Amino acid sequence: MKKSVIICCLAFLLGRLSAQNLDITNPVTEGKKTYLIENSAYTLGFTGNYGIPSWSLYKFMLGMAHGTAVTKEEWKSDSRVKNYKLFAKDVRNAGTNLEPVQLFPKEHARYDSEAMESTFLTSNIVFMSRQLHEYVWDRITESFEEAAQKNGTIYIFSGPVFDKNPLKIKWILNNKVAVPTHFYRIAVYNEDGHTVCKCYRFANRIPTDYERNCDLEEFAYNIYQLEDDTGIDFFSRDMDANFRQEKLKYLEKRESLSDW
Repeated sequence: MKKSVIICCLAFLLGRLSAQNLDITNPVTEGKKTYLIENSAYTLGFTGNYGIPSWSLYKFMLGMAHGTAVTKEEWKSDSRVKNYKLFAKDVRNAGTNLEPVQLFPKEHARYDSEAMESTFLTSNIVFMSRQLHEYVWDRITESFEEAAQKNGTIYIFSGPVFDKNPLKIKWILNNKVAVPTHFYRIAVYNEDGHTVCKCYRFANRIPTDYERNCDLEEFAYNIYQLEDDTGIDFFSRDMDANFRQEKLKYLEKRESLSDW
């Protein structure tokens, strides 16, 4: 027990050193009202009436996944969610091809029972193709853990992408919860004196045989294109300065498309 506590404390201290120059704040959704649900380990942002969060954000250190905390794995409705609230029975009735996936996963809350219990709040889930969870989402999680092992602390954003045409959005649970067309995951961290942003975007469907085994870079996505897709501004102006090349690539692509 003492050994695990020491490991977690060391990971925390190293993480603070590696993340001290990162100015990570809650994302901002342009032109739309967003309300926050804040938990001890992670924050969720709800925008619109999709029934699921628009984004999640948490700080991760590898020691958080190496604790011994346990909790009863039982879904609980979150009274802080406005409009339609998911209940445990809803989670079970989402359909045979979809499964609930935790934006802040229980595997990253092993350091604290309260944090782990909060992962089973219905506000913390999105609905995803079953095989996508295993073959893409979980592989990205593992890559983020490897980044944390090497660099100390990383910040993780996750969330849905919806079709901009409301008529094309699929709804489940009596038309109360929207099913995303895509998902995104972002990790931000310091590596060798530089700020790194890993951004992935992938379709919410059964992955092809190729997608199940391909390099994760096949899902790499320009962070500024993602901001355009979602209407979410993920970084402060100071943080944006670290990713000038990515922004230039996005602006150049947008300009070339407008010329057609």
